[in-house]
Amino acid sequence: MDQANKILSIGKSINFLHHVCKNNEPIKGRSEDKEEEVTDRYRDTEMLLDQDLDGSFQQVIDAVYQDTSKRLLHVLHQNFSFLEHLKAMRRYLLLGQGDFIQHLLDLLESELAKPANSLYLHNLTGVLETAIRATNAQFDDADILHRLDVRLLQISPGDTGWDVFSLDYHVDGPISTVFTPQCKLLYLRVFNFLWRAKRMDYVLNQVWRGQMANAKALKPIPELSPVLHQCHILAAQMIHFVQQMQYYINFEVMECSWDELCKKVTAAEDLDHIIAAHEVFLDTIIRRALLDQQSRPLLTQLRAIFDLIIQFQGTQETFFKSSLDELTLRASYEKQIAAKSEQGEWGLSQQEEEDERRRKVKFMREVIPTNRAQLKVLAKSYQDMVQKFLVSLTEHADDNLRLLAVRLDFNEVYKAKEPKLRSPMAFKKTKKVF
Repeated sequence: MDQANKILSIGKSINFLHHVCKNNEPIKGRSEDKEEEVTDRYRDTEMLLDQDLDGSFQQVIDAVYQDTSKRLLHVLHQNFSFLEHLKAMRRYLLLGQGDFIQHLLDLLESELAKPANSLYLHNLTGVLETAIRATNAQFDDADILHRLDVRLLQISPGDTGWDVFSLDYHVDGPISTVFTPQCKLLYLRVFNFLWRAKRMDYVLNQVWRGQMANAKALKPIPELSPVLHQCHILAAQMIHFVQQMQYYINFEVMECSWDELCKKVTAAEDLDHIIAAHEVFLDTIIRRALLDQQSRPLLTQLRAIFDLIIQFQGTQETFFKSSLDELTLRASYEKQIAAKSEQGEWGLSQQEEEDERRRKVKFMREVIPTNRAQLKVLAKSYQDMVQKFLVSLTEHADDNLRLLAVRLDFNEVYKAKEPKLRSPMAFKKTKKVF
């Protein structure tokens, strides 16, 4: 069977070189002189029917297989820069180029906040080119940058730009044999997942900056301290969750899988080995990144958690806006008193003081309790969703995902609240028979 597979591989390699790579140069291998005598013996097709008692025919097959495979891989790497395109897919579609992705997020923030049906592809392409010129991506080969493009996914009602934006990488020629249309769809699925996770990290960075900027500014209103404390606690929980998810995705999924792929591609004997290694790479990412059919409930829960993070950002921004407006009104009131005093008058009128008192009471009785209630409900929803997510992780068949549950609940806060996490049956699937 091994002999038949090698003969098939030889024919496929020669056909690929001639018809796909357009390379018709004769294949000259190191074994040409050494095997010339044995090869001459089999030039007569009738001799192929003889029994190969001394193994000489197998030697010919092995020699030709090595020579054609080596020739094909050489052409694929040298003439068509396969490895460079593979690395480009890793950098751009799998978010490996950190400075470029971060700058792209900064530039696209306002554009992608718009409704999806109001986006224009040429505007997004211009932003992409700006991000390339401003980062280390500019030093990539011109052919690679020419292939990098923007793609808008199918729009559903209510979608924003964040839901439909995607990067794309055009492939053609011989490298499209590895990067098939089906593989491209898998890359797009992984990109959308990574892009959403990266956005959560970006959003929480904005949340943290908002808290740091406004904490000192709102000190003159001590009544806001409990609400600010709620915001800080919830933000800390979300930041921990997203950072652990990012670590898992970037290192335990992406880097480990990429390192394994590089080793297999380097050691590949023929094109079929490269294609198989690339398919295993994508399958591993799809499975460990919760994108396979088995992990669909987990992915749904994770997206619900991400939606709560976006909701928290909006709630906090609304709270800070109303609080800063109140601070501005109080400062204006104090300035009016100071201005009256400088003019020799005795403060403000009784009516003005009463209006100010009523406004403060309204703020204390309506705005603050409303925001506290919203944050309390949001925190409860978030904790419930994280608990469900952890329970699902502990019941998953993948060891890496079960270990992720341990890392997400490293201090066992959720374990103390969720009975299912304390049950001895929570890790029942970890038992193995040796």
